[in-house]
Amino acid sequence: MNRLLFVVLMVSPQFMMAQKKLEFVNEKIDFSITSSLFTINGIYVFANNTENIIRQTILFQFSNKIDSLKVKRVYNLTYNENLNYQNVLNGIAFKMIVLSMDTVNINISYHQKTNKENIYILESTQTWGKPLQKAVYSLSVDNSVTIDSFSLKPDTLINNIYYWTKTEFYPNENFKVWIK
Repeated sequence: MNRLLFVVLMVSPQFMMAQKKLEFVNEKIDFSITSSLFTINGIYVFANNTENIIRQTILFQFSNKIDSLKVKRVYNLTYNENLNYQNVLNGIAFKMIVLSMDTVNINISYHQKTNKENIYILESTQTWGKPLQKAVYSLSVDNSVTIDSFSLKPDTLINNIYYWTKTEFYPNENFKVWIK
């Protein structure tokens, strides 16, 4: 059953996007890391610049297996509604409706166990076929954690919070935080 659902999800968005073009345009993600949890709280912005309503299933991938993390929220901030989701392999799938010439903000929040290498998937942005107009990230670090290195060099560090701001961002690597 999960394999069939995965195949349907992988084929359906491509088929649907060939007819109607939903765009993934911005993201703002607040990460936090403690000695026990790596938490991700993101707002993802999707735009429908067509004259038609778009109904699309979104596959949101995690770096860890779904059973090793806890999804806290999948919420449509624009339409003020919880979104039902289904666990699929290393991710979740949820349906989204975006009205004609509208923009929708989706909040996805989850946490996973802290590891020496903590990963958030960015490479999946490439499946949308264009860069994000803007990506803003912050990482707050608990005093119990010592950062070893990052895959993306931070722009600034203020009071144990690292910041990144990217425009026309088309990542070819994932966001990684290594701790000591």
